[in-house]
Amino acid sequence: MNQQINVDEEKINIEEQIITVDSKKFLDNNGEFFDKKKFLKNVLIILISNLISVLSGILVGFIIPKILGVSEYGYYKTFTLYSSYIGLFHFGFVDGIYLKYAGKKYEDLCKEKFRLYSKFLFVMEFLISFIIILFSFFFIRTKYFYVVFFLGLNVLATNFISYFEFISQITMKFKRISLRNVIRCSLNILSVLVLYLLYKFDNLIICSTLYIIIYLSINYLLAIWYALTYRDLIFGKSSKLKEEKKEILFFFKVGIPLLFANLVGQLLFIADQQFVNVLFDNETYSTYAFAYNMINLITIATSAISVVLYPTLKKLNNETIKNNYSRINSYLLMFVAFCLLAYYFLDIVVRNFLPKYIDSLSVFRIIVPGILISSSISVIKYNCYKIFNKIKLYFTESIIVLVVAIIANIGVFLIYKSTTSISIISILVLFLWYVIVESYFIKKFKVKFVKNLVYLILIIAGFYSSTFIPNIYVSSVSYLFFYLVLTLIIFYKELKMLTNNIKRRC
Repeated sequence: MNQQINVDEEKINIEEQIITVDSKKFLDNNGEFFDKKKFLKNVLIILISNLISVLSGILVGFIIPKILGVSEYGYYKTFTLYSSYIGLFHFGFVDGIYLKYAGKKYEDLCKEKFRLYSKFLFVMEFLISFIIILFSFFFIRTKYFYVVFFLGLNVLATNFISYFEFISQITMKFKRISLRNVIRCSLNILSVLVLYLLYKFDNLIICSTLYIIIYLSINYLLAIWYALTYRDLIFGKSSKLKEEKKEILFFFKVGIPLLFANLVGQLLFIADQQFVNVLFDNETYSTYAFAYNMINLITIATSAISVVLYPTLKKLNNETIKNNYSRINSYLLMFVAFCLLAYYFLDIVVRNFLPKYIDSLSVFRIIVPGILISSSISVIKYNCYKIFNKIKLYFTESIIVLVVAIIANIGVFLIYKSTTSISIISILVLFLWYVIVESYFIKKFKVKFVKNLVYLILIIAGFYSSTFIPNIYVSSVSYLFFYLVLTLIIFYKELKMLTNNIKRRC
């Protein structure tokens, strides 16, 4: 499922199994003290920002489908689907910078070098945008001309934003990300409310191109804002390209494996959407994509941890991460399992507010537990693979699962020709992926995995069972009761430890 792709999680308690001087600080990789309180503060900053994103997502996620209609919404979601591949067009350059500089202080960055990096990226992305726009004019003759044309425009803004977001992450300046996220959401809300009023009271027909133009305008506004904020990394004396050629090639060299790992992961998360987009008509894809739109509303809640986690983990010594890997995963599973309660609320909203999309609920019911699996992979496992320099292994494992996914999706399409069968396959593929990537930690570090795996299977089974109850209110209460009982039984020790740590801080 999307984590996106754009992209991303709950509080991580790395507790007593490491060397400490008090209950709030740990030794990091350099033998310096890492402050848990600062980490939790950073998570909280991003979490508050993401809560505003949830509010924006709820508003945008339900009003836009209503005012666009099923067909136009399908074109808009096709644009967003292929926008998730835009990160490919920096060819690992941004990922290479991220891997090298994660955890560095902003003051320690060489400004002259970063000015060169910024200019290099801008020129590269501008040329790519120009090529895609030319391609749309000369080779696309259908309605999808607008989709490709706007994708070309989006490349420059999106990858420039990603570059500065990565700089904000590696230098732990999370407030900058949060502030822009709040502004983005506020502008989204304002634009959608204006469009809704025009649709409701002036009977204006809202097309997908109009909303995409607004979407792109907000992106470019944020890109310009980032450029002004980090103007000391753009303007002024910069290093010479010939002097830094080896360094730039190094970014591509180390970034491309991460880029491809990200791509394969992205393909696995959206494989079913991609198949439905290609194999079914626009209206069918629109309904299917709407189900994933609701999934995104839930996964926003977990992305706070993902943003903070990698640069934070990179500061810790590897032994600390190994000792706490299973517990970190447990906390995340508990949190995401609780978030599944949003399914029942969204079901009620769709039935009463968006009856044209009611067919999406059958798919939504099947795919929503997948966020338990996808969150564990993208938030915990993937970051740990990066920390232990096992991206190539992650890539290989993911390629194997992707091949299985392609074969399985084609097979069920040829046999059943239904979106329901494809959504079922997506869950099975995600579970296979979870088992394969977890096997590395089991073999290498002897991590305790049984408890988390049993919890994952039982909570998904309990969710599916509750959704067979016809009354949605009884169904939601049943799942909540099952969740509380199962969590207390399986994770009693972890919850007790978490409670004790909270009491110590109070």
